[in-house]
Formats: sequence, structure tokens, C-alpha cells
Amino acid sequence: MTAGPVADDVTVEQLERDPYPIYARLRREAPVCFVPAVGLWFITRWADAMAAGQDPERFPASMPGSPLDRTLGGANVLTVDGEEHRRRRAPMEATLRPKPLEATASATVERVAHRLLDDLAPNGEAELMSAFCEPFGVLSLAAVIGLPELPAHTLMRWFHEIATGTSNYEGDPAKQAVADRTSAEVDQTLRPRFEELLDRPDRTMISDMLHAERGDLDERLRTLMPSLKLALIGGLQEPAHGLGTTVVGVLGDPAQRKEFLADPVGLARNATEEGIRWVAPIGTQGRAAGRDATVGGVTIPDGEAVGIMVPSANRDEDVWGPTAAAFDLHRPHHAHAAFGFGPHFCVGLHLARIQMRVGIRALVERLPQLRLDTDRPPGFRGWEYRGPSELRVLWG
Repeated sequence: MTAGPVADDVTVEQLERDPYPIYARLRREAPVCFVPAVGLWFITRWADAMAAGQDPERFPASMPGSPLDRTLGGANVLTVDGEEHRRRRAPMEATLRPKPLEATASATVERVAHRLLDDLAPNGEAELMSAFCEPFGVLSLAAVIGLPELPAHTLMRWFHEIATGTSNYEGDPAKQAVADRTSAEVDQTLRPRFEELLDRPDRTMISDMLHAERGDLDERLRTLMPSLKLALIGGLQEPAHGLGTTVVGVLGDPAQRKEFLADPVGLARNATEEGIRWVAPIGTQGRAAGRDATVGGVTIPDGEAVGIMVPSANRDEDVWGPTAAAFDLHRPHHAHAAFGFGPHFCVGLHLARIQMRVGIRALVERLPQLRLDTDRPPGFRGWEYRGPSELRVLWG
């Protein structure tokens, strides 16, 4: 099956625990190689990733056996190309363009952040991912795109359980069963909201998505729900876990912490962009190998599944130098790939950036003595979705 380098010593557990040493080795020794444990060809260098991610002819989006399609219930905005991709993306972009977001969403995001911090501030300590970052991410997303009011714990559970399936490249049936059950729950829970919107559109994103489709309600939902579920996953992963990662980066170095706490408004952009470069929340952009799919001197057999490894590209020493693996608040600006490559870049990137900047500013303004709990250091886990699995902080 394979006609190039094979990394048969890489395991799923190694990737889950910490993929970065693996990516560094592959960039040096086999930058384009097949990884049997997950059934993917990894593309790990920045230049190769850019070339593949922007070439839908040689690397189309319709990955064979895509865990996204399998879990979300069909093709979605990330797994189609061309006119179909543009058609599915358009009603999402109408809500998520920069100007409308700055005009309407910023205040909503601020309200969510401070409502959560009103409850959190008196405590003096917290596990920040579950107490702030994740509920902040899902509640602000839901408010902006028009989802019905749902408890934060429900939205957070939806993400974690569906993500179990969308990252299930190894085809574990137990993981898939969890994801399939939750995916069906999302369909059932949101259906009444769509029944209302069919008769009374309200110009929210989910209303625009519904009315961009044709047919009866069932026909419309079959087409739009995979992309909406994808938005729910990305809407927690990128802002919430990117925010948590940025907090670790900022607070983990005394000099950078002191500087940031003195000027959170001026440094929020630098901090959040460096945070999601340093530890990219999303691990893979999936592709198929088309005809003549040669990259980095390796020809990938026609039809095989390809993973453009975003976190690896974001730490390529050829781009970011010998300190690529470090968090640097003053790293010279260079475009990163945390929001993807080419025409499939994340449709929600502008909202995610607002959420992360608002979130980290609100944290340090409301909790001015914020610091890591050195007795319980932060832990990271995951390769397809990565962020702090535990983030213990103190203040006061």
C-alpha cells in the first residue's frame, strides 16, 4: 500500500500523551511518511503543509474514511471542495465576518466572561478549564450563532463526546459508539429550534444555514447538521483550549507574566496568537491523495488518507527558528496555521480571536494576582485536539 517512509513505531498513546517529540523527529527524518497506527500519511513541515493545503486538485478535502464525516453524519464544510464548499460556507460567513462580529459579538462575549468571573472571583483558586475556559467558549459561541439556551455542561459534554469520534482515526468501536450516541442527541435536542426557525427566520447563523438549504426540514437538517456540529467542536476547541494554552504560556514564565499583567490590553493579541501557534488546538487538516500527489519528494498513493499536521508545521524550526518549541510573547510576527490552510481555513477564526482576547484580558483584570498553582502543574493531552487537560490557578 505505501510507497514511502513508514513510521511504524508511533502509537496512538504516544500521540495522545505528547505528539511534539514525534513531529520533531519526523520533520528531521521523514517529513512525509505513513503512520499505520492512525492510517494517515503525515505531512509535518511548514512548506510541504502549505503546498498540500492549498492544492485541492492533488489533495482534495474528501478524505477516505473521514472520522469527521463518519461522526458528524455526512459531508461537511471541511470535507467538500469547490462550489459545494463555498455554498455550505456562505451562510456561516454571513454571521462570522469581522465587521458584524466586532459590532455585535464583542459585547456578548464580554458579558459571558464577566458573568462567569462574578461567580469565580471570590474563590481564590480554580481548575480554570472547567470553571472558566470551556464554559466561556461554549456559552459565548451559542449566544453569537443563535443556539437555544442550554447548560454549559451539556455543550461541553457534547464537544468532548463528539470529538472522541472525530479524532478516532484508529477506528476504535467503543469511542465511535460514544460519539454516535451524542451526535444523535444533538440532532434530537436542536430539532425543535429548527422547527421554529423554518417558519420564523431570525437572521442568526443557524437560521441562515437552515434557509440556505432546500426541501423539507429533514432534508435540510441532513445537509446542515454535519457542518453545525463541526462548528460546535471548533467553537470550543479553538477559543477555549487556545485560551487555556495561552494562560499557561503567559503565566509559566515570571518575566512574561509580569509584563503581560502590566499591559493585558496591549499584549492580548501577541499572547493569544503565540499561544495557538505554540500549542495548536486542532491537530490535523484531513485530505485525500489525488493523482500526482507528490510532496516533499514523496509520492503518496492515489486515494489514501493524508493528515496535514498543523501543530508540527507551527513549530517548524525552518520558519520559527531554534526556539520554535517555546512560548515567546514577543516572537516576530509570522502567519501560523492554527486556523488551517487554504480555502478551508476556519470559518470562525474571527470569533475565536475575539473570544481569546476578551477572555484573557477579563481574567487578569478581574483576577490581578493570577498565577499557576506550582504544586499542581498544568497537564496537556491529545494530538487531534490538544489543550490543557488540567489548569490549576490561584489568585488573591
